Amino acid sequence: MPVRELAVLIVSYRRADLLDRALRSVEKHLPDAAVYVWDNASSGSPEVRELAVAWPDVRWTFCESNLGYIAAMNRLAAQCPDADMLHLNPDAELIGPLTAARAALARPRAAAVSPTVLDPEGRELPWDVAHREQSVLRNLLNAAGYAKRLREHPRLARLSDLYPSAPHDVDGYMAGCCLLISRDAWNALGPFDERFFVYGEDATWQPAARRAGWTLTLVDDDGPQVRHAAAGTQTDDPLASQRGDDLLRAAQVMALGNDRNRGPGTVFALGSAVLDRVQRSKRSARRRRRDAQTERAAGRPGIVVTTNQLTLGGAERQRVLLANALVDRGHPVTLVCLQRLGLYTAELDPRVRLAFVPFWQPTVEVAGDDAIILGGVTNTEVAFARAWRALGRAAGQRRRWMPATHDPAPLDRPTYSEAIARQLRTADGLIVLSAQHHTDLSRHQRLTGLVMAAPNGIPAAEPLPFRARTGPLRLAMLTRLLEYKNPLLLIGALESLGRDDWTLDVFGDGPDRERLEAATPSAVRDRVRWWGQVSGPAAAFAETDVLCVPSDFEAFPLVMVEAMTRGVPVMASASGTVPEMLDHGAGGVVVSPATVEAWAAALTTALDDRDGLAALGEAGRERALAHYTDAAMADAYQRAFARLLGRPIPGGPAEPADVL
Repeated sequence: MPVRELAVLIVSYRRADLLDRALRSVEKHLPDAAVYVWDNASSGSPEVRELAVAWPDVRWTFCESNLGYIAAMNRLAAQCPDADMLHLNPDAELIGPLTAARAALARPRAAAVSPTVLDPEGRELPWDVAHREQSVLRNLLNAAGYAKRLREHPRLARLSDLYPSAPHDVDGYMAGCCLLISRDAWNALGPFDERFFVYGEDATWQPAARRAGWTLTLVDDDGPQVRHAAAGTQTDDPLASQRGDDLLRAAQVMALGNDRNRGPGTVFALGSAVLDRVQRSKRSARRRRRDAQTERAAGRPGIVVTTNQLTLGGAERQRVLLANALVDRGHPVTLVCLQRLGLYTAELDPRVRLAFVPFWQPTVEVAGDDAIILGGVTNTEVAFARAWRALGRAAGQRRRWMPATHDPAPLDRPTYSEAIARQLRTADGLIVLSAQHHTDLSRHQRLTGLVMAAPNGIPAAEPLPFRARTGPLRLAMLTRLLEYKNPLLLIGALESLGRDDWTLDVFGDGPDRERLEAATPSAVRDRVRWWGQVSGPAAAFAETDVLCVPSDFEAFPLVMVEAMTRGVPVMASASGTVPEMLDHGAGGVVVSPATVEAWAAALTTALDDRDGLAALGEAGRERALAHYTDAAMADAYQRAFARLLGRPIPGGPAEPADVL
């Protein structure tokens, strides 16, 4: 059977020296293969860029952010649509031409093929890249360190996820350090699941292939065809190693299944937490880590930050930025994800612990004599926080719950159900975005007694020049596409102008996107472009002259601060904290009411007065740098901690927060 064209795909991270070794091995053993490298932004990216000069025939992609392994590999696969693929780790080295593996991949219904792998440190057997089908018991036994011992047991070998001898057909999955994947199977099954950041793609895509009638095969020539030492890209950084462990556990939970906080994955999560507490080696390591964190905290409270997911969104990014800012100030911080991971995983400081657990498992620990849990006011976050506080207090830690509400407040009805409001009244304190936000929230229902304001903040970005003094004005929305975000109101206002000196780019995705896009009037369809999801705000603002936020149901649109720090002028409907953010018109255009007519009038002024727009962009940047940076946010939260605990926070602002 003929061997098909092969493309070698490598996702690079940190180690240019290992990547160079991998490329040399490909050049030696697969000289005719096209090679594609995607560099995920890291501390080693400058060295990788230098390495690219020495390898001009490699197709290089340098990403401005770390998308994670899964998303990056999907994008590489899209660059070579007609080839079979070799997914190669940058810390792997070919020591043979993969002759048998390539021949096996050419057979009908072959989805994935792996050669055996040589571990230079001798910790793994050559066929240990192959694993049996995942189960809760197998994964827990592996986590406990019994997999290798059990596979040699005459009666209990099948409890191990490792094979006692080299298999040919694999019934679980094969690790991806050197994995050949059929283009036919890839096209039939689709790309890797991007809910995973790293790990997990092998344990989900490959079993799905088997269920669809494709085969997974482990083959070899005269011996191993690749050399690989595990965790080669991690160097000796213990924080990076801990993050790897956190992500591996999260991937196992997701791969086993955790839909709606139920399923085998949630059982595995609970079992792993029990192992951490009862297994002697894990218990000792856990105690040493907690004691070291408590010593470094030097009297600062430990912090738990909750979020349902880490997919793209303003609230999700704010949680990550808050965790990063607080850990940078010496607090022990754990970010708890209750439903799924996402692209913001890459932005989390490696000193922040990452826990992925269902809401009914409040088993997360944080160091310190005092501990505070922060998070949103969703049902899952409230349930987790209340149970976590109760369990910690029973164990002797002084735990407090201080939810941070970022929800927009309807003017004609309560924001929260009475059940949630009752629970909020049991909180030790409440964070709101501004005094106006508190007024709006408490208009129809009573909240907890101790309420303090802490506006969101982000790191300051470099200013962008205002480039639209002449020519079409590039307007943009960057949002989750829901009807109440009012994109059709903005489009209707633009259509009513009867002018052609503007364009509108809509960045983002959401459940209403297809319907909203279809409703774009034909008269302006050539000037309204729907781009879908982007990797981050920087990519969108590089093509934007003015940010528009037409929704009249917002509390604190973080995307406005993203624009303001860059000097991008903002036009926004009056709602929640928006007028205060824009300094009541001195730092941006406040549109009131949120109607087609009011927006049309504001847009006409903006189109006719480009110099005025540029000045508003500069004023907006000054305001954002004064009030809405991540440093200002961390100051506000530390003031709230001081008020909540009744004592100063070491290294924090001297005065506690004012109570609203």
